[in-house]
Amino acid sequence: MNTSFRFLILTIFISLGFITSCNDDEMTSAEEEKSIVNDTTNVASTPTEPPPYDDEEIDKINPEDLSRQIKEIGEKIEKLEKESTRHFDEYTQMAEFQKKILGEIRRKKMIMRSKPVGSEEQKKAQKDFEDEKKYGKEKLQILKEKNILLHRLTKSITEAKKEQMELQKKQDYFLKRQKEKQEKEKQEKEKQEKENKKTKKN
Repeated sequence: MNTSFRFLILTIFISLGFITSCNDDEMTSAEEEKSIVNDTTNVASTPTEPPPYDDEEIDKINPEDLSRQIKEIGEKIEKLEKESTRHFDEYTQMAEFQKKILGEIRRKKMIMRSKPVGSEEQKKAQKDFEDEKKYGKEKLQILKEKNILLHRLTKSITEAKKEQMELQKKQDYFLKRQKEKQEKEKQEKEKQEKENKKTKKN
């Protein structure tokens, strides 16, 4: 399972756990997260087909410019992957902290239910529960925003790698084309030399 899919699934479970702990009916957020999972899966599974190259267009390529483009896209990918790794590490820590908040919400909910209804103890326990629930929602929203950022980074990396692959294929085709032209020129030259020798003998 790729990294993008894994952290999106984790967010869904945390979201559902939070909803269950708070006894709310906020299922919309979970549906949004599932949508993000599907989008990411589609991006990752889309096959890359080689573009139809035109020989005249290939012959006009500046090999130095093409090499520079490949180098630049490689550097871009490396930068995006480092950024993605950093955010993923932060996301993992945030997710673990969110699990602790869920546990605390459940604990305070149990305390609240154990107190006599209408008593001062019950009112205080309910306030503690509501405060923890509010804090959990705030942290969950931050976690979701980090999730969306990671999804965008993953998409950018996927698109950059597609571009890199296309440039490399174009470079390979260019080099193959140049080699074929050189071999053809060599054969024509050898043929011309043989014809010249025959002419001299005659």
